[in-house]
Amino acid sequence: MKSVMALLLALALALTLGSAALADERADMLVAVAVSELGYSATKGGYSKYGDWGGKAYGEWCSEFVSWCVNRADEVYGSSMLGNDYPLQTSCDDGAAWFRERGRYVSVSGEERGEGEQFYLIDGVGVAERPYVPQTGDLIYIEWYKYNRLDHVGIVEYVTQESDGGYVVHTIEGNNHILGPEPTVVARYAYRLDDPSIRGYGILREGIVGVEMTMGSAGGEVSWYQRQLRDLGYYDGDCAGKYGKATAEATKKFQKDYGLSATGDADRATQQTLAAIMEEERVRAAQRAKEEADALAGQMLENAKAAIASSWFGEFDPHDEASAWARLTADITVLDVKQNEKVYLADAPSGKQKISDEHRGYFYGESVAVHVLEQRDGYALIEAYNDYDELEQGWVRAGRLKTVTPNQEYGIIVDKMTQRLYLYQNGKLLTELLVSTGATTGGNEGYNETASGEFLLCSAVGGFWAGNLWCNYALRFNGGDLLHLVPSIFLADGTEDFSICENALGTRASHGCIRVQRKENEQGYSHLWIWNNLRNVKNIKIIVWDDDGRALPQPDASEPMYYNPNGGRKYHTNARCSSVKSAYLPLTPITYGDLTRYPYTELTACGVCGAPARPETVQAWNSAIEQARAELAEEDAQ
Repeated sequence: MKSVMALLLALALALTLGSAALADERADMLVAVAVSELGYSATKGGYSKYGDWGGKAYGEWCSEFVSWCVNRADEVYGSSMLGNDYPLQTSCDDGAAWFRERGRYVSVSGEERGEGEQFYLIDGVGVAERPYVPQTGDLIYIEWYKYNRLDHVGIVEYVTQESDGGYVVHTIEGNNHILGPEPTVVARYAYRLDDPSIRGYGILREGIVGVEMTMGSAGGEVSWYQRQLRDLGYYDGDCAGKYGKATAEATKKFQKDYGLSATGDADRATQQTLAAIMEEERVRAAQRAKEEADALAGQMLENAKAAIASSWFGEFDPHDEASAWARLTADITVLDVKQNEKVYLADAPSGKQKISDEHRGYFYGESVAVHVLEQRDGYALIEAYNDYDELEQGWVRAGRLKTVTPNQEYGIIVDKMTQRLYLYQNGKLLTELLVSTGATTGGNEGYNETASGEFLLCSAVGGFWAGNLWCNYALRFNGGDLLHLVPSIFLADGTEDFSICENALGTRASHGCIRVQRKENEQGYSHLWIWNNLRNVKNIKIIVWDDDGRALPQPDASEPMYYNPNGGRKYHTNARCSSVKSAYLPLTPITYGDLTRYPYTELTACGVCGAPARPETVQAWNSAIEQARAELAEEDAQ
């Protein structure tokens, strides 16, 4: 059992130093946009561009103004704050509720409509005893008419302190009916901190305040508390905002584990301890995700430099049909020997065999495209990828090379980054299919990596055994490498079980071959279609597109993602992803930006529905690509 005092000290440090710099940056971006809108006026008829943007051109527009500014900041600065840091709100009450459900709403009175007294998690002092001083970028919520609802919202620009010690909150607001002129405008306003119209603040940082709760409590604060218990494994019910028996029992378990009085009530000591643990988990998970991403990026740096320097692939979009088709139909140079015959490379013209390694130093004949780098004295220096997916160079007799024009009706691209097969016919992209290329993790050797490059489908092999896996409808393209149906295991009753290998589609999982999906996609295509229609067609070019040297796409932080809160370990792009059991569907929505926050830092990408790489991976990988390009430029300059 960890010392509660140590946990609280950790929380105090985290809240003091944790995300302040990031919060300041986000706040400054929002305020900069709001400042640029000062002076905008609605028309006499009440039209505003903010209301129009929000769907009600002639409606009230204070909430829409705030969300419009957040969205505009995202566009200008490339951030993704809308939906992550700030709500897309069309009413003040909805916006405040959004903050409550994330533990980020501070009530001025210290008691928000009967939901309990708010206190600071850092030291347990009540908000009523020490009023919250808002920060730049907070949203200020105001009630004018005493109808037990919020009437207005603005953006906090800054706060000043008067000579008498009191604070003044300076805001930028739109559509202020009380203080502003008619028609209403975007303008600056100021309030003393104790102004009775101020009801609360939506803040950027979570884990600042809590509310004591017990059986019968309800509201956004309860939802937030339940989610934290769930994230730590103490609660598995719905986070619906009702404090019932299940929440009380989960609380008792937590209290016992941390030496607190097991009352089942979410008192101050319980919530302070919970907040400290959550902060520790956030820091630990974020650090772990970053370390894993950095390690991956570091491993690929040299390969990235080689790939960039070789210019084998460069950047292209498989959905750019003209570009893809030009590559697929262009002539290639191959070794003029049988498809499974190895041609060993020499270290010089008329030289000795370069390498005796079982998986290096040779290329297969007939189907493997090679680049000719130099010719001398009847010999050619050629280059292609070996079985370790390394660029290999060496000399062969020039007479052993021949030029082949690929099939001009069909072509295939397999992208190792997305684990997708793109099938083309007569210059048009017919369909995309899930694949699994070679994996080098676990007990797999480096030569299990599927070799990159350009190849020709050269023969129909059919079915074969790989250990206890039955691999059917195989087409050869690189010596021992085959394009085949996702493997199956034969059960005792004679039936085939595809589930193990099918669940891995969309990820690296093979021993070097390319496994292709069995189930028909929405367009009716599968590997069986490829087998039935292409097995007798000669010289179809297949490009196995390497991921070394390529930048990962950067998704928008607001892009929808989904996960299973009941023990799910992956995030998905489809709320009904086929890899998840139907009992857990539809999945719970989050955003790509949420993946940077605990507990979503623990999730990994689902390959079946094509989920993008984690944010830390994208950042580390792309930084390594930039470093590789910079080092190459530096080497060229020397």
